[in-house]
Amino acid sequence: MASILLIDDIPVVRLTVRKFLERGGHGVEECGSVQEAEERLRARSFDVVVTDLWMPGEDGLALIDRMKRRHRATPVIAITGGAPRSPQRVSIEEAARAGADRVLMKPVGMQEILSCVSDLVGRG
Repeated sequence: MASILLIDDIPVVRLTVRKFLERGGHGVEECGSVQEAEERLRARSFDVVVTDLWMPGEDGLALIDRMKRRHRATPVIAITGGAPRSPQRVSIEEAARAGADRVLMKPVGMQEILSCVSDLVGRG
């Protein structure tokens, strides 16, 4: 069982991904913005962070970059529907450059995300 911080600005995406993760036996805290996520990360540590890349205000790429500098060991799964007005590969490449351990394209499947969490938590 992993403790997971889930960040996405779209409530229905958060609900769906949270349910997937909880069905896998994980504990999930969710937030709708990078600012809220950073407050949670200052308050406690998580086994895995799952974040959307493209959100209003500050994006998930900046969060991943800062996280990897501060909490280097915390694995990050980036989820994205793709960069606005860019091919999907742009999001994948940018997430990898920022330090994401895995990148999943939306819509994310339950087995897909549970497998990623299992792989990332199991490697520690």
